[in-house]
Amino acid sequence: MLLILCHLHDVDAAWLCQRLQQADPDMPVLIVSMDELLFAREVTHTLGRVGNDFSITLQNGRRIEKNDVSVVINRLYHLDPVVWKQTDPRQYQYVSQEINALYLSLLHTLEAARLYNPPTPVSLGGRHLVLAEWQLLAVRAGLPISPDWPPPEDTQFVVPAIPDVRVLVLDGQLLGSIPPGITAEACLTLARQSEANLLELHFLQQDAAYVFVGATVFPTFHHYGDELIHLLINRMSNGSDLGYTERIAHPAFA
Repeated sequence: MLLILCHLHDVDAAWLCQRLQQADPDMPVLIVSMDELLFAREVTHTLGRVGNDFSITLQNGRRIEKNDVSVVINRLYHLDPVVWKQTDPRQYQYVSQEINALYLSLLHTLEAARLYNPPTPVSLGGRHLVLAEWQLLAVRAGLPISPDWPPPEDTQFVVPAIPDVRVLVLDGQLLGSIPPGITAEACLTLARQSEANLLELHFLQQDAAYVFVGATVFPTFHHYGDELIHLLINRMSNGSDLGYTERIAHPAFA
């Protein structure tokens, strides 16, 4: 089973689920939102010498077992227990920390090769670096950055909302068109340095050249179309899949 974890209004996660089902109706795909995890009937997580395990039973009765999951597309920033916001702020903070720690440990029971991307204490969905950190890693990887970087201290540098070019790194493979002056090896090096097996790089055209302006572990999936879908299907078909063929209803498909 390919499991997609996302927030409720994540349109790219919904797009990915829908396209995977269209491309291969027999491939088991399950999309689960943050809210469904928070209101799960039961979550069991065991740690032991012989191995680690987990089981999640959702409100609709659907059960997710660790051994049923072949690949996880992890697009969770964090789990926000909103119902606890009506209580004392200290209780809300305690519950928030505990439930995020639970899923941090739970996700780490999966092998790294099955998880895009592994969680960190800061974000369940992987490393979210500030712009200065991305710029530093880019320079080390051999990617060109804007000559105006760093900006003067009395000005605020704003990253363009829509980059001119996007390049996706997935398990050491590149999707999308690499802009002129940018090398594939530099893109792959940046992904390795950021410890992300799923990373989208953003480039902006300045005059006749392209410069790196940022990256994200939450890619714009629909930008890569069938190329991404076929790659993920190949990932599933090349491994063992013990999942089911149905998926739960998701608000995006209502």
